[in-house]
Amino acid sequence: MPIMDKQRRVIDTRRPNYAVFRKRRRIGLLVLLVLVALLLGLLGAYLFSGTAEETSEAPPEEQVEEAPPVEPEETPEEPSPAEPEPEEQAASEPEEEPAPVVPEDSTLFLTVPKLGIYEHTVRNDRSEAALDLGAIKLPSTGFPWDREDTNTYIACHRIGFPGTESYNQCLNLPAMQQGDEIFLSDTLGRVYKYQVNNIAGVTPNDNWIIDSTEGKDIVSLQTCTETPDDWWTLGPSLYGGGPESGRLVVQAERVA
Repeated sequence: MPIMDKQRRVIDTRRPNYAVFRKRRRIGLLVLLVLVALLLGLLGAYLFSGTAEETSEAPPEEQVEEAPPVEPEETPEEPSPAEPEPEEQAASEPEEEPAPVVPEDSTLFLTVPKLGIYEHTVRNDRSEAALDLGAIKLPSTGFPWDREDTNTYIACHRIGFPGTESYNQCLNLPAMQQGDEIFLSDTLGRVYKYQVNNIAGVTPNDNWIIDSTEGKDIVSLQTCTETPDDWWTLGPSLYGGGPESGRLVVQAERVA
């Protein structure tokens, strides 16, 4: 064998075996890939477990408290007035006036200082016989103690008859003026005070003059005159010479 061939053969035997090298390299690469895969798997598992723990350890969501249902506003009722206590109620209620005490004897007594009349008897009798004795009250009219609007209507003679209270009893009745005082008293001793507020001349047919006036308690004194306008003349009619055609009426309103 030539030496050149021998040397080439020796040289060839020393050259690396590329097939084996390539095989080993592939095996190494596979092992490396497996290791990398394992590392990646381990790393992923670690990261996943950390995420799971964080998720499990996260604080629970805060529970949102439900707002209480809003009830519709009720229209406030107007408070009913408190009932007063019995004592307060009794104090607030006006006391009823006691019933007037009516005397068993309805006789009145007349005082007119301006005429010089003091405690003259006034009979509840409209007869001529009673009038000849003194002043009379028309029974159809009221008494001073009545609660209702009252016109205590009293008649008297101007000339009258001597020896009785009727004599010159109302002779000077035309002299009465506004503000003059008239007094009546009853058999129980009660005194009623009046002040003159109206003087009028009327005819015998003017019956309205005896009516009461709403809201007033009055006394009326009546005497005969020659005419409704002539109060002073003492003509024949006043001495029984004929019928009188006039009446003088003095009215006074109660003040006490």
